[in-house]
Amino acid sequence: MIKLYGIDVSGNTYKARLLMNILNIEYQQIPVDMQNQAHKSPFFLKLNPRGEIPVLVDEKTVIWDSQAILIYLARKYNAESWHPDNAIEMAKISQWLSVANNEIANTLAKARAIIKFSYSGCLEDHQEQAKGVLAMINQHLENQQTNSLNWLVGDKPSIADLACYPYIALSHEGGISLEGYTAIHKWIEQVQNLQGYINMPGLPFSARQQS
Repeated sequence: MIKLYGIDVSGNTYKARLLMNILNIEYQQIPVDMQNQAHKSPFFLKLNPRGEIPVLVDEKTVIWDSQAILIYLARKYNAESWHPDNAIEMAKISQWLSVANNEIANTLAKARAIIKFSYSGCLEDHQEQAKGVLAMINQHLENQQTNSLNWLVGDKPSIADLACYPYIALSHEGGISLEGYTAIHKWIEQVQNLQGYINMPGLPFSARQQS
């Protein structure tokens, strides 16, 4: 059985959990004691030399980085609809995985980490930068609208959506409002309506209620 090392309040851990639940993949989540630096222990560093969660172990295969885990799961378990075998769509999905790992991680996720976990950094700067990221994503989703649906790539959900979703939907925990981002609200509702969707701490309400 797959083992997933992470914690429930981690948006990155949640990305892997969400896709595995959607794909009906059995797994065991193994909590990592972050407060006592378990992620920096010799055992954990053998799994991930970066000392970060999540880490997925599938028999002898070890994958770290949440975006890489999403790719692995989609390809290994024949979920081509989530990571299409098409050069253009693959490239566009990779663009959004990069956004998740950079623009979203360094603004929305960072602001949440400062408030929720007392990370260091200038909260106001991250919050202000997040507005630009949200405006860009909202405009892209508006341009993407097809048959009343708007996904980040193409006309169906992909791992791009799951990679970007958690920290946008958790924006209120970083003191960032989603008010006015109509396309993002609609997109969040679409993700929450996916078959197999599961929640995580901090996401108790629908998109409409979060604003």
